[in-house]
Amino acid sequence: MNNINQNLDIKNTLQTTVFITPQMKQSLAILQMPIVELEQELSNILEENPILEVSEDGGSDDFDSLDDFDNSENSIEDNEDTQDNEKNLESLVEKVTGDDWEEYIGYEKLDDISYKSTNDENNFDLEQVIGAKESLYEHLMYQLNVNVVDKEERRIGEYIIGNLSEDGYFRIDEDTACDELNVDKALFEKVLDIIKTFMPSGIASSSLTECIITQIKDMGCEEVYIDLVEELLSGYSAELAAFKYDDILKGMSIERDTFDYLLELIKKTDPRPGLNFSGSDTKFVTPDVFIVPNEENFDIIVNEKGIPNIRLNNYYIKMLQGSNLDSEAKSYIKDKVKNAVWVIESLQKRQKAIYKVVKAIAEFQGDFLQYGISMLKPLKLKDIAEATGLHESTVSRVTSGKYAMTKHGLIELKSFFSKSLESQDGDMSIGVIKQKIKELIDEEDKTVCLSDQRIVELMEEKGIKIARRTVAKYRDEMNIPTMSQRRRLRR
Repeated sequence: MNNINQNLDIKNTLQTTVFITPQMKQSLAILQMPIVELEQELSNILEENPILEVSEDGGSDDFDSLDDFDNSENSIEDNEDTQDNEKNLESLVEKVTGDDWEEYIGYEKLDDISYKSTNDENNFDLEQVIGAKESLYEHLMYQLNVNVVDKEERRIGEYIIGNLSEDGYFRIDEDTACDELNVDKALFEKVLDIIKTFMPSGIASSSLTECIITQIKDMGCEEVYIDLVEELLSGYSAELAAFKYDDILKGMSIERDTFDYLLELIKKTDPRPGLNFSGSDTKFVTPDVFIVPNEENFDIIVNEKGIPNIRLNNYYIKMLQGSNLDSEAKSYIKDKVKNAVWVIESLQKRQKAIYKVVKAIAEFQGDFLQYGISMLKPLKLKDIAEATGLHESTVSRVTSGKYAMTKHGLIELKSFFSKSLESQDGDMSIGVIKQKIKELIDEEDKTVCLSDQRIVELMEEKGIKIARRTVAKYRDEMNIPTMSQRRRLRR
């Protein structure tokens, strides 16, 4: 035992540890919450904290007490020293609740420590767009207001949308509708065709076949398969319902693998698209922000419908100045004041962060918002972080689980971020890559179909490096059959 060396060393190690306080956790949670969750959370907070009360006017716009202490628009985790927030908050609470509170702010000025939602700050009528639960009518009316400017066309569009069935079909005879509206049939059909391009896909169709065909077209399928699906639905519906597949194969002169592919396409469609917006058990997606095209760019409108204006309750602040309160009661009220101010500050930062992030996204992806998926550019969280001055984790929280209403319908904010592949012209988004693959297949010689390897070679000639398995993956995602399937189909 004496030969065993026992090296027992005591070392001092200095390390920095960041502790996340309950207030900071609450602030981060508020930042990440979609509008529906935030509405419920704020309702709970108002019930639990008597210092906060709903304000009808939202407080004064001439003075912002919180900004006097922290005029940063970044969320809490963006500060280099997170303890600064605690110090600033403690300082503000001491001034509000201390003996010299009247000299600091004045009794009538306590309303200035408040939160004002964006509902009253814009000219865009959100009532036309959303309700407590967005209906099919409201969902389509937003798209009509964005896409149709002419008043007469809007009148026709409102009539069509108002007369859709619960499952989303327009079954009124067009001649009857034109007589009721006293409009030319060509103009009526023009507006109807516009509405048929709205989301959800297949809306305002006159028949099940039209509804399904519209949705398959929107999938980006090749025209030959669209024609075959239409032939299948219109000419063999009885055989399809009776599972007489052999009769269908013989009648349409197609092989089984082609028929199976057509069935897969049909299964991916929704035969009753309007039902997604009806029924008490339906889960609705409420947009957290609206991206509305204007003459020059886009207006960004943070949706805070259902979020009330809130402020500090003056009664409890005044109680602190009385002599009847014991130390325990004063400590309780001070804690509630601190929480109330923190909540207001967190709401303000959430509002500003969403606006800044979505504004930056709209600037990066303006072509996509205007023209569609083929114009989607590569975009990373880091790009938006650098553009806004926010931390990447903040951008991630802002975009997580939230949706934007655009002219193309509801889009999850995460969808604006696209990975890229290398090309001679720089990084190219996956959406654009897919579009180029589709164009190659659409333009291929119908007698000699392109293999995935040949597509790889043609893409390389365009300066785009891509693996064969990646081509196969993107082709499958676009519902484009293999080379052999396309070749057999065209015999």
